[in-house]
Amino acid sequence: MPFSFKLFQAFGNIIAIRSKRPENQGRTQRKSTTTGHGGDTSIPADLSNSVPAPMLSSNSSSMHPVTAGSEPGLEELFPGSPSTPYPWGASPAREASDIAQVALPLVQAFTGVIPLVGAPMNAAIGGLLGILQVINRCDQNKAALDDLTSRLYRLYYHLCNAPPALDPLEHSRRDLLARKLEATSIRLKKLQKRRLAYTSVTQAITGCSTDIDRYLSSQMQSQRETHELLILMSRRREEVQDIEQSFAPLSALPLSGSVASGCVTLVDATGRHQAISVNWCTSYQQLNHMLRVLFERDAIEAQIQRRYIEEGKYDLCIDEGKQVTPLASHKWSSIEPGTKIVMRVIIQQGMLSLSEVDYRCHFCGAVNRLGARSVKYKSRERTVCSTECRECKRCFQITRSFKEQRNPCAHSDSNHKTDAETLLVRNFHVQEIDVRYLVFRPS
Repeated sequence: MPFSFKLFQAFGNIIAIRSKRPENQGRTQRKSTTTGHGGDTSIPADLSNSVPAPMLSSNSSSMHPVTAGSEPGLEELFPGSPSTPYPWGASPAREASDIAQVALPLVQAFTGVIPLVGAPMNAAIGGLLGILQVINRCDQNKAALDDLTSRLYRLYYHLCNAPPALDPLEHSRRDLLARKLEATSIRLKKLQKRRLAYTSVTQAITGCSTDIDRYLSSQMQSQRETHELLILMSRRREEVQDIEQSFAPLSALPLSGSVASGCVTLVDATGRHQAISVNWCTSYQQLNHMLRVLFERDAIEAQIQRRYIEEGKYDLCIDEGKQVTPLASHKWSSIEPGTKIVMRVIIQQGMLSLSEVDYRCHFCGAVNRLGARSVKYKSRERTVCSTECRECKRCFQITRSFKEQRNPCAHSDSNHKTDAETLLVRNFHVQEIDVRYLVFRPS
């Protein structure tokens, strides 16, 4: 009969399909299939349909039996045996090729996206996501794989917004996280070489998710602590700025002896003059609070005066030249603009003689012969002026007391001085106490 040429025309609509006959006729094998190899480097939103579900073989003769001592739920196949089928019916070369084709675009996509954490972290995250795309999925381990994938995305977005690691502790924390991700990748690669038994695979993947979540929580906690520290530093900076604004009129003073309107002059224990707003002098407590903030610096003179303030060994007075008026919380008067307030460190010592009025300077060792009117007695209301040391020109005042003093530091031996104090302290108050009335607390 005549040959129909329409048959050749119909061949143009036929799509060629290459199939491979299974080597074992009694078994059904499925090859590993990966999608998105055509240059698409994006990460699919739903990974559950990326690969076919595993098919358990009915031919049990090709598998090693599971003994009681083996890992429950996992039947590991021994590669190298000629009768051993590979998972998914694929050879090791094809399996490595599938993983590389999926993981390599992901690693390339992550490279440069997270510049703050470095190449090891990029490779670890991208490689782990690539393995998740080609791993077998089933109804029982699908939720665990999706949970692990979501944790990786959380980690990815966290690292994109994370600040650079500025200290060695943060560097070591991120290196440890990268090593944990690499260990997770190795663990999941081993799962691909085992026959999937749902319970153990799900437990293993859940363990990997727990490890990643633990380290991610640690990173978030460190970030919260850093954020709280930055807030605290910002508040302290605002307080210092407020203090500096109150000192701003000092820079506009043409002469050191003049005082701006609405300010008082504070002479600290080192002899430094500073202008302070009169609004900071409305009470004794307010002025003391201002002093603590003023000496919150790293300079050596600030550290020395801060130590005396913390130990309570200082006082404030108004020095008018001819007389010295002490300032106390129970005797606080209105401070007028232009007043000079002097801060002095307190040095306590025993009074060895009632008639002797000579004083040996604690800083230079010079002996100063004082008149009777140069010593103030607490039992008398008479005020005396301060005195300058004849050698070092430091300004001091001596006060004598005959009342019982319950102070464990009421002797000069406890007033240890450093070389810096010897050089910097310029104003001090010597409190002499009759040794017969000293009462020391037991140490």
